[in-house]
Amino acid sequence: MSPDPDPRAGFALSAQDGTVRIVACTLETLDAEDDGGPALARALNSADPLSWPPEHNEASTRDWMRSLIRDHPDRPGWGSWYILANGRPVGICGYQGPPDGSGCVEIGYSVVGGDQRQGYAGRAVTLLVARAFSDPQVAVIAAGTLPALIASQRVLIRQGFVLTGSSFDDEVGEILRFTLNRPQPT
Repeated sequence: MSPDPDPRAGFALSAQDGTVRIVACTLETLDAEDDGGPALARALNSADPLSWPPEHNEASTRDWMRSLIRDHPDRPGWGSWYILANGRPVGICGYQGPPDGSGCVEIGYSVVGGDQRQGYAGRAVTLLVARAFSDPQVAVIAAGTLPALIASQRVLIRQGFVLTGSSFDDEVGEILRFTLNRPQPT
């Protein structure tokens, strides 16, 4: 992972693995995204996405992310990130906020339909995990997924996540919970 300069210095926060680049959302990119994929692409200085938005990225999600950014101005990058590949946005990924009191952060990701099964989600999760564990406060990374989303579960398992339980949500039903503990020093 090669992080770019801190956004508090006026630069975008991003990371890249050679194939995929992730760029942290800002209030400006979230506003552009409200105007559609082409507006987001202009804000990211990229080509237009094949389609936009990815699943689980509704207006209410972007409003929640704006609140998260405003509530934690001193903790940049603990929200949503855009996944870019082939010079264009292909999805979103990110954290549901900074580490909690027990050192846990939760991640999520979604890739637009035409760009799925290209390895983009796995590469984005690799970057999220590396960034999270670069913070000494993070002890564990969690992720939730639906039982029917086998590809999403495979992404997590390939990254070393382990199924640790499930919960029930009135809107979506059962949610499987996966976790990845901080590697122990050798």
